[in-house]
Amino acid sequence: MIYQFADCELETDSLRLRRKGREIATEPQVFDLLLLLVRNPSRLVTRDEIVDAVWGGRIVSESAISARIAAARKAVGDDGKRQEVIRTHHRRGLELVALVEAIAVTTAVNSDQPEDPKVRYTQSSRGHSLSYLMSGSGPPLFQVDGPPLSKEKAWHIPVLREGYQAYRKGHTFLQMDWAGTGLSERFDEALSVEENVEDMISVADAAGIDRFELMSESGACLEAVTLAATHPERVTRLVIVGGYVEGRELREKDGRPEVLKTMMEAGWNDMEGGIATAFMTAYFPEGPAEAVPQMVGLMQQSASRAFTLSMRERSNNASTSLLLAQVRCPTLIIQGRNDAVHPLVQAQKLTAGIPNSELLVLESANHLPLPGHPSWGNFISALRKFLDD
Repeated sequence: MIYQFADCELETDSLRLRRKGREIATEPQVFDLLLLLVRNPSRLVTRDEIVDAVWGGRIVSESAISARIAAARKAVGDDGKRQEVIRTHHRRGLELVALVEAIAVTTAVNSDQPEDPKVRYTQSSRGHSLSYLMSGSGPPLFQVDGPPLSKEKAWHIPVLREGYQAYRKGHTFLQMDWAGTGLSERFDEALSVEENVEDMISVADAAGIDRFELMSESGACLEAVTLAATHPERVTRLVIVGGYVEGRELREKDGRPEVLKTMMEAGWNDMEGGIATAFMTAYFPEGPAEAVPQMVGLMQQSASRAFTLSMRERSNNASTSLLLAQVRCPTLIIQGRNDAVHPLVQAQKLTAGIPNSELLVLESANHLPLPGHPSWGNFISALRKFLDD
């Protein structure tokens, strides 16, 4: 369905907002708020309805609600003074005052567009629920990432969506929510690397995939290396992006507190606050800038503060040095030359330790490649060449 109003289009199938024909980046909660309003035009939508639709009925501060409303107005070219599109009824709620036209989009119109992934579930060997997404067709590619990102919500973030679409081209694309994150069963303490590997096997089995190419980002390199080393019959090729051999506590034995962890402890519950934004900027100092606040909001929604800190503590004290030599599949290691999160020397150690591996150095200070950065084209070209070889 496409909802046309003012000079905007909100497309529910692709989860995109366009204004004057140009796509506007919107975080998941802002998109959900706009969708609620366009489905109820010229009607007062109460604050209780907004909280139910956008936050799932959770207790949320007035400042968080006001921030989403302001972001929604900005996205559609409105503001709190003019209120030509979204009108505020003081202490009561919102009303979409612009004329809305709903247009049904037939399957034939979108037949050339890849189908969006659907959420599926399985159970781990220990009995907790695991959420996973699968889409596309071709040789299986299993993608896992280190930060606790809700995969279902991540597809709403334009910069991540574009990346996922590039990854899955020509592949059956498999993703999962780690236990404790996203739509998987929630915990406040992260599982061990070995337990996460068992969960990955459970997800692959549920998806009917015996052998797959495996792509890890950031801290998920721990699970990826462990899986490739202990289950060589499952992994045909391995890609490690922004990875490391030794966690921070092991490689930086000076007794100083980790700055990024301290920032998380201080500001993680402040939705999109300055400290959380500064934390994410440290990972992506070269942008694109509009992606940073969207990913901050996504991470904060994807797992509890306690879980995120627990996962970071576990990763900081982990090492795969004893497993590297057991990895037998062809391996591509990709790292930004000026990455300050996990420095280039860690990628060099990975390459030196894993037989039949190669290193691609990107001219970037970002921790991970993102669409919109000058290094993105080189990254995707090398990735496809390696996977399709």
